[in-house]
Amino acid sequence: MSEQILKTLDEQKAAVIELAQKASQRLLIFSHELEPEYYNQPAFIEACKQMVIRHQQCHIRILIQNNETLRNQEHRLLALIQRLPSRIEIRMCHEDDKHHPETFMLSDSHGIFLKRVPGRNKAAVVDNDARRKNDEYSRLFQQAWDQGEIDSTLRRLSL
Repeated sequence: MSEQILKTLDEQKAAVIELAQKASQRLLIFSHELEPEYYNQPAFIEACKQMVIRHQQCHIRILIQNNETLRNQEHRLLALIQRLPSRIEIRMCHEDDKHHPETFMLSDSHGIFLKRVPGRNKAAVVDNDARRKNDEYSRLFQQAWDQGEIDSTLRRLSL
């Protein structure tokens, strides 16, 4: 699949699930507030669970900019993190990265889901074969991950 522009929320939700289902090595999620419309879907949670059960060397890493939404709702991904803490990690972005406008999910070394402008009614892009773009965003993610912090609030919520 080449790059596709996804204008509707339903298209975007389906793309996130499809990328997660195809992953076997890693999922990297850089999110404003772990948007429930994408990352709290039962099919997405099941895809993550199956990935970490089937593939011993895989990992899921999540960076969020704001944890307010997570404090006020039950998020299925936090429950999964509780059950599989060595395979799924979550961190808060460092202050320097908290205003990054894009949100994205990277699947293995080639898939990408990207929203350049946050918001439910904004278009997103998905590409299952975007190695160069995936590599670029992987570097950005790794830099932010290295500066990120484990948030005690999230630790309590996930426990």
